[in-house]
Amino acid sequence: MALVDPTQTITTTLNDISYTAGEEPWNKNKDQFSVDQIETEATTYQCDWKKWHGLYRKIPEARSTIDLWCKWVVGKNIKMDSATERITSRIKGIGVDTFRTILINVKRVSKMGGDCYAEKIRDKAGRLINLKLLNPGTIRIEANEFGIIKQYVQVATNNLRQIKILNTFDPEQIFHIANDRLADEIHGIPELEKLYDIIKWRHQSMSDLATVFHRYVFPILEIYAKTDDPTELADLEAKYTKSMKNMESRIIPAGAVEKVERVSIPQHSTLDPLPWNIFLRSYFTESSNVPDLIRGKSDEVSLAAGKLNYLGFKEKIEMEQLEYAEQIKSQLGITLEFEKPQEIDIEIAQDNRNIEERRSAKENKEVVSGRAV
Repeated sequence: MALVDPTQTITTTLNDISYTAGEEPWNKNKDQFSVDQIETEATTYQCDWKKWHGLYRKIPEARSTIDLWCKWVVGKNIKMDSATERITSRIKGIGVDTFRTILINVKRVSKMGGDCYAEKIRDKAGRLINLKLLNPGTIRIEANEFGIIKQYVQVATNNLRQIKILNTFDPEQIFHIANDRLADEIHGIPELEKLYDIIKWRHQSMSDLATVFHRYVFPILEIYAKTDDPTELADLEAKYTKSMKNMESRIIPAGAVEKVERVSIPQHSTLDPLPWNIFLRSYFTESSNVPDLIRGKSDEVSLAAGKLNYLGFKEKIEMEQLEYAEQIKSQLGITLEFEKPQEIDIEIAQDNRNIEERRSAKENKEVVSGRAV
């Protein structure tokens, strides 16, 4: 073994900053994170409906967010003239729908899976008499080489994964609402796609936390028996299981058990998952564009913050109402207007009216002999 010689001490080169641009040590870990590259589907597409439908049905926050968004878009009242009301009154969907519930359903499905398809049912005179929603998981969109949709194909897949064509529709036969369609894609983007990882993280953490809490009530026991006889061990296991299940006391003969140790997670021995769950809820809210206030949770929101959250959400709803009404006019020939969300603050509404009145007065003023009148 060599003797320790303090004169042989060496120093590091922390002050050496002669790094090649982009190859600095603090940039190396960036390569460990990557984002998947995604191509746009411009020729054929079929929605993975079972995946998104399952998330909607099983994840409470996903379902409440989509339901609220869609009901706010359609609103309580749809404005249309009397002739349009006569047309829409005939539209019953599966027989028990109204035109309003159909529009909510269409918007909900398009938010969930990216696309919603409804068959336009017309009479012999070509007049629209019904809208029949189709299962989006069975509809394949087919476009030509220029990216223009040429037909919708309804297909079915058997147990052998053989595809059978059930029906084909021309574009004019389908009322197609695509959610946030991008670039040259022939389909929309599922709203749950951007929330997918957050949902998995949150429910994984909640499941882990539920297991921890359960183990405080029903801890794992390590029982050291003074026997290795299978029959005696089985009898001992049955008695312990029964007593734990019924929460009853146990009377153990002397010498039957050497010791019993309680295996659980002691307090402060692990990371507290509650802040992580709270962060994920906040992250979900931010990503979904629906404030907690709208979903009925306002205990952590001040009055001023609540008003601003509502105002921002209201603007998004009004924009989507406008886009939805334009699609209905374009594809169905029905002119309507959705009722705008109510003003939450009278003062804000008054200010907006005053600004509009001043702007209108300025634009419409008349000038006579150099004076505005």
